[in-house]
Amino acid sequence: MKQIKYVMALAAFMFLGACTAENTQDTEVPEIIEADIQLPEEINPGEAYQLQVAVSQGDEAVTDANEVVFELWNDSKGGDSIQVEASHTEEGIYEMNHTFDESGVYTLQTHVTARSLHIMPKRQFHVGEVTEEQVKKAEENAGNQQSGHMDGHEAGGHH
Repeated sequence: MKQIKYVMALAAFMFLGACTAENTQDTEVPEIIEADIQLPEEINPGEAYQLQVAVSQGDEAVTDANEVVFELWNDSKGGDSIQVEASHTEEGIYEMNHTFDESGVYTLQTHVTARSLHIMPKRQFHVGEVTEEQVKKAEENAGNQQSGHMDGHEAGGHH
């Protein structure tokens, strides 16, 4: 009789161990979402441009993002930003059209929510002929806006 109890206890222990091992395999960490901000080589005031972000996860284009919002501000002037919901145009490419009114140093930050993840990469760039004064003012304003716009996912790069 004691042997049956031991066998039953051993069987129950092995069954619970197998269940635990199976559950740990289901807690895989998903691959990160990548967002590559794509801007024209040269941007001039008064002309319409397509600003794009290519969203992917591993080798797969993300075509089912919950939300992609472009936030744009003029670092040379400071002040408020504009936010525009992007349109999905093709395999993982989300875009907005924008006409810049004036030359200056700008920052574009994308807010991408997809597959239970949220990322906010940003990129600073020049529009038109930028003066030294505008660059200096942009540096001052960028320092003042770090708490409002910085997120640690800076893409960098100037055009």
